[in-house]
Amino acid sequence: VHHRMDPTSRLLPAPSRRPSRTILPTFILLASTLCVALAYGSYSGLLGALPAGVRVGARGSSVAMKGINARLPAGPGVDFRRLSAKQEGSALGQSRNLMRVASEAADGIAEQPSKGTLLVVGATGTLGRQIVRRALSDGYQVRCLIRSRFESEEARRVLQGWGATIVGGDLGQATSIPPAMLGVDAVIDCATARPEEPLRRVDWDGKVALIETAQALGIDRYIFFSIEQCQNYPEVKLMDMKAKTEDYLKSTDLNFTTFRLCGFMQALISSYAIPIVEGENVWGTDSSSQIAYINSVDAARLALSAVENEETFGKTMTLSGPSPYTTKQVIELCEKYSGSDAKVINAPGFFLRSIRGLLNLFYWAKDAADRLAFSEVISQNTVLSADMQETCRILKVDPESLTTLPDYLEAFFNTILSKVQKIRKSEYVSTAARDLEI
Repeated sequence: VHHRMDPTSRLLPAPSRRPSRTILPTFILLASTLCVALAYGSYSGLLGALPAGVRVGARGSSVAMKGINARLPAGPGVDFRRLSAKQEGSALGQSRNLMRVASEAADGIAEQPSKGTLLVVGATGTLGRQIVRRALSDGYQVRCLIRSRFESEEARRVLQGWGATIVGGDLGQATSIPPAMLGVDAVIDCATARPEEPLRRVDWDGKVALIETAQALGIDRYIFFSIEQCQNYPEVKLMDMKAKTEDYLKSTDLNFTTFRLCGFMQALISSYAIPIVEGENVWGTDSSSQIAYINSVDAARLALSAVENEETFGKTMTLSGPSPYTTKQVIELCEKYSGSDAKVINAPGFFLRSIRGLLNLFYWAKDAADRLAFSEVISQNTVLSADMQETCRILKVDPESLTTLPDYLEAFFNTILSKVQKIRKSEYVSTAARDLEI
């Protein structure tokens, strides 16, 4: 990486040298497994991009989630600066190089835009899929940057079935970015690192790649999704990278809009709703922190309302649900609408911080420690919420039309319990018929 090529290299420290591998005692491995479970399960509601649960092999989960907004993995990320190793610091040279790569590699991409062409990055994620669907409904041509080695064939078929164009590419391979962006009118970036990926590769290098490519190709509309209050938690790596990406966008000439998210209702399904129905343990907390979860369908509707709305240019806006809830209140709502009692395991904040400190000692566990850093946010009795009146006025959306968490959970449980009853009734009829030799 040439630092003269990267005007933002000073914002993040250079990666440290990888230490030699060490054979760890068994109890360390067990502790790390516990912390990963806590990080991925208890605090997944903070952002829909995080893993939604820690359950493995739960019976009936695929049936339960079919036809409902089930969570798919979020999109890709990148190291863009390898693209122009010979043009050190020349913006013009970099732009020409990008255009050359695009011209050579994008001959097969042809679009006939009606309302305009959008590139959605992170199109298979909780929010990305809803953005694709809404954009197609609103009359846009939609192009999705998909990594073939990670994304399932089923996810591709769903997007193509809706009418989106799938473009193969990997943000980790800089030369694959320009062809996907050729002829695009706007970029909607809702990609975040997967649990198994290094955060920096996706949520810093990837963002810089997309932003610089958009500038080089003359795409001046860019919508970016961040996290509410990210500037207040520099010790949480993901939030720090989101904040720095916001600052980097402000330094460009792009007509950008940044949407800060509090949390998605969809993430609560695999973390709480399904485990409670299936009688499994769920992770709780004694914290009074509150999160105003938003339905990803509403978030997509609001985001698409901003694409051509000049009043949103250069603005940072928070997308929040109607009311904030504590983890305890979320569990109580799930119990109410499911008719089941939750088996809650409470994890004190000091315990999570201790586990995080332990994991930071080992290079192989640093990504898990970074995810667990969200315990810092939760343990400080944080309220992630915002008044949506002004945002809805600007976006011309009725605030009363936003889904409330009780309504969302009630609809989910009504749907899933009716399916379970049908399955059980079918099994009963089959058993009775077999017993009677019918």
